[in-house]
Amino acid sequence: MLLPPHFGELFMALKRLTSGEMIHTTQTWVDRKHRHHQLMMGVAEVAVLLPHVERVHLALLALQPTVDPQAKSRSRILEELDAQHDDMVRAIYYLFLAQIYLSQVTAERELWQRLCDTVFPDGLMVVKRSYADEAGQATLAYSRLSAEDKKQLKTLVLGKESMLVLIERYVQVAQKLGEAATVHYQPTVQPSRADAATARNQWIRVVNAVLAAIDMIPNSEELLREVVAPLREIERRAERRRSTSEPEPTEPLAPPIPSTPDPS
Repeated sequence: MLLPPHFGELFMALKRLTSGEMIHTTQTWVDRKHRHHQLMMGVAEVAVLLPHVERVHLALLALQPTVDPQAKSRSRILEELDAQHDDMVRAIYYLFLAQIYLSQVTAERELWQRLCDTVFPDGLMVVKRSYADEAGQATLAYSRLSAEDKKQLKTLVLGKESMLVLIERYVQVAQKLGEAATVHYQPTVQPSRADAATARNQWIRVVNAVLAAIDMIPNSEELLREVVAPLREIERRAERRRSTSEPEPTEPLAPPIPSTPDPS
């Protein structure tokens, strides 16, 4: 297809359109109920290009950044699990201290002190670690307990639960916290700048082909007035933006996922 002599200028003008302006322009072209689409379908030279218009229009839509709708929910779950973890650590730690302070036999006091140091070698500092580290430290703590240690922990009963059961629950909460953190920090798949630029350039080429086809056919007053003229006005406004030294439009980056700061 022969292109008009001002084709290069048209390409540059369309390049300055934002993605929103591009989508707005071709939305009526691909809408089968809209008059623009029906006018274009009435001209064979233009109608043959409409499948390509729909393809590039959908490509632009698909490459817009998305926001993860579950991010806030996951963040709230992460906060709740972290609070449970910290409560369990403090409860178990202070139960150890109570046994140490209440023991009247030196050997018993030393035994409970050793068990406390085995589970929490850094004391309450474990609640200041990252989520991943908190999860890992709980697993390490349980692995350091010998069969004899676990037997001893069963002897300390609070209500219906022994100290060993409390420690096992602490480990379970920590593991859930680690799993939730892994899911939460998994990034949402977003279009790359290269993919977005490719989609924009394909849209520009197809739209220019449509404009060139309209420009070459006779008796196209309706198409020129109803389809082309609105686009020319958008181009003029884009040129005006350029004259004010605004940067060329680019694909917007996805907004950051709201998250709870992970103490590291």
